[in-house]
Amino acid sequence: MQITARVEYALRALLALASAEPAPLTAAALSESHALPLTFLQAILGDLRRADLVLNQRLPDPGYRLSRPAATITVGQVLRAIDGKPAGRRADPPTSGPAQDVVRTLDLLWEAADTALLSVIDSVTLADLRDGHLPT
Repeated sequence: MQITARVEYALRALLALASAEPAPLTAAALSESHALPLTFLQAILGDLRRADLVLNQRLPDPGYRLSRPAATITVGQVLRAIDGKPAGRRADPPTSGPAQDVVRTLDLLWEAADTALLSVIDSVTLADLRDGHLPT
């Protein structure tokens, strides 16, 4: 699995927000404290807001905060909000010929790996990451 810079930055920003709960953090503060490019981070925060993972409050304390408790936001939700579906079919297998059986076997392997990956990312929450509780 490849993780894009957008996903990495989104998770870093969300973990900072989870650690600051319930206080909001501005994009500038997140950018400075976590060495994230401000313009890039603002675009990511916009995606997270549209996915209903963060709220952008104006007054009395402006900034971003999680839209719900960190224990209810999974890594899978973040991946989907930023990059779309995190796993899936790699290629269409041939419909005939000797390679068909080999490709079917590989397809079963990739499907099992995707299932395992999705099981982990859909069960690990921001609170788990923040608190260091990772699956074995």
